[in-house]
Amino acid sequence: QLSVDQTSAEQTLSPKEQEWAGPEALCPGWLEDEAPDGEVPEDSGDPDCATHAYELLQSALRQEGLPHTLDRSTEPRTGFGPLDMTVCILGCPTSFLPILLEGGTRCPGAMVLCLSPAWASRVPSESSPGAWSLLLSRGVSFEAGGHSVLETFVPPRRANYVTGTFTAGGPEGGWVGELARDLDCPTGGSVPLAHRLEDPLVTRWVLAARAGLPVPPTLAFVLGPGKDLPADPVAPGMKLVRLEDPQGQETLVREEVGAFLGGTAMEPYSQVGTGARQGMVGGTHGAGWRGGQG
Repeated sequence: QLSVDQTSAEQTLSPKEQEWAGPEALCPGWLEDEAPDGEVPEDSGDPDCATHAYELLQSALRQEGLPHTLDRSTEPRTGFGPLDMTVCILGCPTSFLPILLEGGTRCPGAMVLCLSPAWASRVPSESSPGAWSLLLSRGVSFEAGGHSVLETFVPPRRANYVTGTFTAGGPEGGWVGELARDLDCPTGGSVPLAHRLEDPLVTRWVLAARAGLPVPPTLAFVLGPGKDLPADPVAPGMKLVRLEDPQGQETLVREEVGAFLGGTAMEPYSQVGTGARQGMVGGTHGAGWRGGQG
């Protein structure tokens, strides 16, 4: 259900007026060298960060048949206090679009998407010594009916919960992880956690060795020390073989694969055809081939 204000706004604003005004509108002051707390990543002034992410958001909204984002950034929102709910999503909008839309329906205005590190700042927490509070000076708020609004907040709006795209090596991974580090509010992840969860070998070892949960039979070949694993990882259902140079250890690899496929751990798969069993070495049915660092 739309409010009278939302309906009238859509009727009076032309498509050109509703469109964002470019990098200056998305990243005000991006030419200035600002570092609110000395913790802002180096690319905090890059306008392309917000511009590209904003275009992705508009494309995703169009694909869902939803109206594009209204630009109300010239009319600062005021009156937000520490008790007002603010769920902040950092980074790529497409990954969290379903959550943003559902959150906008259930708690209109509480879901705020931050597309650039220039839109946020970190200040020392008043309630948790050694931690930081995340303040939003700009964001895309989501309302009922899939409506979204580009807004500025004066004074900056404090985040009560923070999550985002913590994908290791992703285009937003650096600044998203930095903004979300050591906050005084709950967070939905971190770059180190995402790095570990994206590594199937580390994930299986943690589940088997630390949590005592069963994992599929796994044979892993690792180059180098494997910094995310202990020196001698032992876990039920898993065997780790470290290789110094895979080009000169073909015999060892064949022997280990043969012993693995013929071992007791693979007895439940004894009816699987030869071709399928060979595919297990590549990861099918849980047998893992692991190369590279970690």
